Amino acid sequence: MLTEALTSAQALHISNRIGEQANDSHRIAAPAQSACLDWNKIERVLLVRLRSIGDTVLMTACLDALKRWRPNLKISVVMEPLSAPILQQHPLVDNLLVVEKSTAARIRLLRRLRACGFDVAFNIHGGGTGSVLTALSGAATSFGYAGLSQAWMLSDRAPAPDLILGKAEIHSVEQQLALLAWSGVPFPERPSLALSVSEQARIRICESLSSFFERTASREFALIAPAAAFESKRWSDSSFAAVASHLRNRWGLPSVIIAGPGQEQIARNVAAGAGTDSVALTGIGLQELIALSAMAAIFVGNDSGPMHIAAAMNRPIVATFGSSNPAVWHPWTEAPYRICRSPVISQIKTEEVVEAVDELFEADTRQSPGAACWVGE
Repeated sequence: MLTEALTSAQALHISNRIGEQANDSHRIAAPAQSACLDWNKIERVLLVRLRSIGDTVLMTACLDALKRWRPNLKISVVMEPLSAPILQQHPLVDNLLVVEKSTAARIRLLRRLRACGFDVAFNIHGGGTGSVLTALSGAATSFGYAGLSQAWMLSDRAPAPDLILGKAEIHSVEQQLALLAWSGVPFPERPSLALSVSEQARIRICESLSSFFERTASREFALIAPAAAFESKRWSDSSFAAVASHLRNRWGLPSVIIAGPGQEQIARNVAAGAGTDSVALTGIGLQELIALSAMAAIFVGNDSGPMHIAAAMNRPIVATFGSSNPAVWHPWTEAPYRICRSPVISQIKTEEVVEAVDELFEADTRQSPGAACWVGE
């Protein structure tokens, strides 16, 4: 069992065990790891990742890493209802366990978990509830980061991901993978997100947009996501409408504007401001959003769950960032992307986003994530 906190000498020891970082920003050499787990004896793995659409998408890199390394592992994932559709019928998930937020529902879940006989469980979620569910799952070994809420309940507490990976700047994908690396899972050479497109969802999207395709005489479109969970992360409706107009006038692309439950008016505002070749598409589920993203020629939107879905689908992306840190939350993708950022998101100029859109369309070759451009401060 590891201690919950590291002394300076222990931290130095861990740092000395880490190899030199490769030039590729996604490539980590020789992560530090615990010595307590024999993966040759592991068959059943539990990942606890309760909420957040974006975090769930980014967690799929863990699924990909585990299954590529050991295809026969049986992976179960615990999620709350909001994000669960992302992993429904996912080819890398053997058992999806959906739990409501109530105490009674969580107690019932624990009974189910303890009957599964997990060999190892990971608190990918990071919060106190995730720690409790992971620790009481009945798994022989439970992992989480030291210092987080209720981490004392876990059998193995990892040091901070920057110590494990030997790099100061950690993306959320790397943070989640570092916990697996601490347990002995090889850190992927190029971590990849893994989402699958449901054929049924694709058909439903095509049916929903059939009249739009006929009206615009085009089956190519830009996907615009102007909503966000917090106002500090939401660029203005009028600015997104101006970008949609530019996409049509300069690049011949009509726009499909999306928004989640309770944010439908935002999508309608942008569509109305953009003109006749834009449509607000609301009321679709996450499976349909994945299919829609896979069809889009480009994604333009705020830092949000839909942005991460577009990244997983390897769509070119222009993203507006306000209060969140691009180093932690930038699109994790092989597709080219641009980030336009200001700590006060309303101060991002429409011209900056339009220029970023034009750069992507004018680019001759696809760029790696490390070559992406951040506009603004």
